[in-house]
Amino acid sequence: MTQQSPYRAPDSHVEDVPESGDRRFRWVAVMIGAAVDLGATTLTGIVLVVVLSIGSQYESVQDMLAALGRDWSFIMTSMLLGGACTVLGGFTAGRLARHSFLTHALAAGLLSLVVGLLIFPPDDGPYAGIVALLGYGSHLPRAALGGRFAARRRTA
Repeated sequence: MTQQSPYRAPDSHVEDVPESGDRRFRWVAVMIGAAVDLGATTLTGIVLVVVLSIGSQYESVQDMLAALGRDWSFIMTSMLLGGACTVLGGFTAGRLARHSFLTHALAAGLLSLVVGLLIFPPDDGPYAGIVALLGYGSHLPRAALGGRFAARRRTA
């Protein structure tokens, strides 16, 4: 057998890569993570509306959007997709920062929440209270989950 035993140390010298001494807060990672969150949320929302509009019985897009705003299944699907995009944004911020994953993910989540509220003001539909409680209330924990995934990926 010419294979080396997997239980012996390798013959060549193996060096550990030194950890970077640069531990500054990376605003670029936060901004990119927030942009990924907002962009992915917007894109998935557009795709969802387009898919639902195919074969629609409504006369205009405004009528359809008004009806979808009152449909509980559409709202929950939108919230689940938006939450997944928030996890992706937190993951992106954590991975780009390469340290302090949770801090960067939470900062990206906070930034995307504030910018999202400014760009897309909350509506006053029949489910506005539950949307605010579940959607906005779980935004930062979902971003933190993305940061946790980024930290786990680093150690794996």
